[in-house]
Amino acid sequence: MALSPPLKELNISLAEHGFYKGFNNLVAIASKILIALVVLWCAVFPESAGDILGKIKNWSFANLNYYYTWGVAFYVIVCLVIALYPKWGKTKLGTADGVPEFSNFSWFSMMFGAGIGIGMLGYATGEPMWHIGDNPDIRMSAALVKEAFAAANITLAEGADLWAEYNAQVASGAITAIDGLVIPKTLSAVPSTYNYVFLHWGLGAWACYALVGISLAFFAYSRGLPLTIRSTLAPLLGRSLEGPIGHIIDVTAVVATILGISQTIGLGLASFASGLYNITGAQWLMTVGDKPEPTTAALLLALAVVMICSTLSALSGVGKGIKWLSNLNMVLSFGLLGFFLIFGATLFAFELLGKGLFNYVMHLPALTFTVFPADGPGSPGEWQGWWSIFYWAWWIAFAPFVGIFLARISKNRTIREFVLGAILAPSLMCFFWFTLLGGTAIDLELNGAANGAIFSESLTAQLYAVINLMLSPELAKLMSGLIVVLLLTYLVTSADSAVLVVNTINAGGEYGSAGRWHIIIWGLILSAVIAALLLAGGLNAIQSAMIVAAVPFSFVMILMGISLLKALLMDGFRGNSQ
Repeated sequence: MALSPPLKELNISLAEHGFYKGFNNLVAIASKILIALVVLWCAVFPESAGDILGKIKNWSFANLNYYYTWGVAFYVIVCLVIALYPKWGKTKLGTADGVPEFSNFSWFSMMFGAGIGIGMLGYATGEPMWHIGDNPDIRMSAALVKEAFAAANITLAEGADLWAEYNAQVASGAITAIDGLVIPKTLSAVPSTYNYVFLHWGLGAWACYALVGISLAFFAYSRGLPLTIRSTLAPLLGRSLEGPIGHIIDVTAVVATILGISQTIGLGLASFASGLYNITGAQWLMTVGDKPEPTTAALLLALAVVMICSTLSALSGVGKGIKWLSNLNMVLSFGLLGFFLIFGATLFAFELLGKGLFNYVMHLPALTFTVFPADGPGSPGEWQGWWSIFYWAWWIAFAPFVGIFLARISKNRTIREFVLGAILAPSLMCFFWFTLLGGTAIDLELNGAANGAIFSESLTAQLYAVINLMLSPELAKLMSGLIVVLLLTYLVTSADSAVLVVNTINAGGEYGSAGRWHIIIWGLILSAVIAALLLAGGLNAIQSAMIVAAVPFSFVMILMGISLLKALLMDGFRGNSQ
């Protein structure tokens, strides 16, 4: 019995006149209503909204750890399988004689800038510095020390430093030294530090984006379906996607995109404001305390600058403003990397990169599938919720935006090309970035040159603390200015790309349907969401809202992976006769 041909047509109803001409009214309006409700809730009841969002975030960290961990593992497996299987890997995401629209450099620049550039500037120094002081291996070592204390009837005074007391007890002979301990802020913690850094910024992160991108490109360019999220589930749901089910899927994608990009921009705004403070020293930009953070006023000012620039860029389209900004931020990124390559702890960084890559590959299955029980404060599970589960939610919420953007710029490339260009190459770039910048910061602290100056800064300000230690005050301000400009290009590229992507989903995959006013309105909506969440609880409220948005779309992505595998299998059974 012959297999039925694949679905090659999906009729998504679009308005033929009026303001929403060329858009699906239900998707566009429902998305705006849902997002407007979030904005109003946060604006009218900021304390209540911040409290509820925080509780939802904590619940997610405690109860969705298995779901998120194994879900991301599934995304990685799907991407690797379809790339490595010879016939599937050669599948072209377009026509047989088609050629890619963008050069390899522009293609990679746009992928990298829209995908993860902001996060890397914000976290490349800060995350290694945090993990060397606290990670699951350190927490498990701390549990072993406490067990040794209990066995020796040693009581740790409240507020006492566990590791200082351990060293004292070993020196006194009260307990014997424990082999293999991972001690915070020492060389013993460096390998585990980079295991988790590479986990968060490696295959798992980029597989979330690539799965959506490959699925969209395959069904849009090889099947001829609309370039929108619902099309990726055609082998599973068929023509039912033309109705309410398809509308719900696209609305879910729009909401996830807006809240996912809000988290990314929120992080970038914090780094941007920290940079301005490092340049100007203006006290109103930062809070007062042990670890000063950017003030709400500083974040809102930075938001206004970014969104005005991003809206102007979005109005120019992908081939102009976004392309040139992406190329510019890639050039500036290489400039910053070049600075650290010449003046940073280069040999130490290369050692970290080599050993880190080996450890990452060797421990990848365990890192990917291990879920620590959420056993309360101080447990490895608590840390995993704060970091790994937060990251998986972030990448998933960000995936519809990056996925559509990657699909849009990747027409006529093969699946294997896509995986190499959108998973392996960016992962290696992230690893190099984190070992060079983060390794320099770690080296400065471990050799005593920093004397705690980097550890004492907030996560988004630690890069500037490193710059201040490496350069004279005048040169440090100059380099901080370059970083601020680089951040601005990443922020603008991400924001304007998100606006164009949202309009693409609302238009049933028609990328060129968005008129000037639709671009401006969604730019204002995105600004309002970020501003309202900042007022409701700062970056914590943005993180919480993003995690809520990631849950439904994570399930859509699981279906997406199943749908793509089914389509490729069925093509094989048909003998590729479409």
